[in-house]
Amino acid sequence: MKQLPLTPRQKLFVEAYLRSRNASQAAQDAGFAWPRALQYGSDLLKRPHIRQALRERGLEPPRGVHPRTQIRKPLPARLSERERRFALAYLACANASEAARRIGVPARLARGAGFRFLHRPRVAAFLEQEGAALGARARIDAERVLQELARIAFADMRAIADWSKDDVAVKPSGAISDDAGAAIAELRLKPRGRGLKTKIKLHSKPQALARLARILGLETRKPGPRGTGSG
Repeated sequence: MKQLPLTPRQKLFVEAYLRSRNASQAAQDAGFAWPRALQYGSDLLKRPHIRQALRERGLEPPRGVHPRTQIRKPLPARLSERERRFALAYLACANASEAARRIGVPARLARGAGFRFLHRPRVAAFLEQEGAALGARARIDAERVLQELARIAFADMRAIADWSKDDVAVKPSGAISDDAGAAIAELRLKPRGRGLKTKIKLHSKPQALARLARILGLETRKPGPRGTGSG
């Protein structure tokens, strides 16, 4: 079978790969734009005529996604400005695609770019370090989450207000406990005649109870339809 000739860009890729032993870097050096170079480099390295060209130059083409012959570029000690912006955006929204969009990545490319940013070792290390620091500063841990959910799930309106058939009176803020205050989602006081119109809204008790049940393993699963089991 006749071997296909190399295109000019493929020749550049072969020369670049002989220098770097890194397919993505070689694709970039051959003129492919980032981040497409990530995929193109791997694809080019699998093509038979390119592998044959490498053999003719004395290099046996590698096998596998991360071959032992691949030369790794040393990671920079610090994040690039773009990586730092992505990491900070991710800490704010906890969504890789959204974080990529916030730093200017087009919407159609945001999902892939966010995934790649998130899996860069130095970005992952930064996020782990900053996430731990944020958690320590805010004292966010499993016990605190359970405590806050319990405050909502077991809240009692009588700890916040007194009422009769004619009126509702919100207790002074100093008389409302921390547990009761944590359950308040909205509190509005508006002048009305000689008094105040009061609106009190608590966070959803059913949702908090459901989350607690899931976390504590108390949720009972509904049986599936008959005949779906194996065996």
